[in-house]
Amino acid sequence: PVTDVEDMVAKMLDQIRKQGMRLLITIDEVVYSEQMKVFVSAFQIFMRQDYPIFLLMTGLYENIYELQNDKSLTFLYRAPKIILEPLSLTAVCQHYMDIFRLDKESAGKMATLTRGYPFAFQVLGYLYWDNREDHTLEDIMPEYDQYLDEYVYSKIWAELSPKDKEILSVISESGYQSVKDIREKLDMKPELFSVYRDRLKRKGVIDTRQYGKIAMALPRFEEYVKNRLY
Repeated sequence: PVTDVEDMVAKMLDQIRKQGMRLLITIDEVVYSEQMKVFVSAFQIFMRQDYPIFLLMTGLYENIYELQNDKSLTFLYRAPKIILEPLSLTAVCQHYMDIFRLDKESAGKMATLTRGYPFAFQVLGYLYWDNREDHTLEDIMPEYDQYLDEYVYSKIWAELSPKDKEILSVISESGYQSVKDIREKLDMKPELFSVYRDRLKRKGVIDTRQYGKIAMALPRFEEYVKNRLY
């Protein structure tokens, strides 16, 4: 007999421990929600009781950030984290060369169009394979943009604040990459601009790895933003 779900899980973990086994729980595309808060709180209790239980979660940076900033779940700050960088363009280029039997220049052009974004790498490869007999790379760009729009960018754009959108619009229209130039164009103080820059970075929209510079992290996102302005 059990009184609640956590009690039932604890009894199951007792049996796992007695048999010298371990339990790995995996969660893909984690988001901050009430159900997740309940689960992580229970997991924390099981850890304190020294059960052989382990957790592997993947998700967008902003979702992980929001989850670990809950005051009741701060133990997640101590959990090891691996932040995935964009795919290597050299590796993407090589894959396109091998799969499509392309020369390095043509494969490199395709790789550049993905900016190392995994979904773009898959979609562009799929579209090129499907149209390789009778279409050029330029021919499939409209369909490529449509995939990115429908499956990724429309959701990202809908979740941005008006000021986020204004900043991205300035970057897209002006072509500026200098933080100073962008900030002056927006007439924003450095402290306020830093807040929005960090927000956009957490959302995976901009790349700030080069000091003093900002670049779009997502492929052809400049074109998407420009189209939202009209």
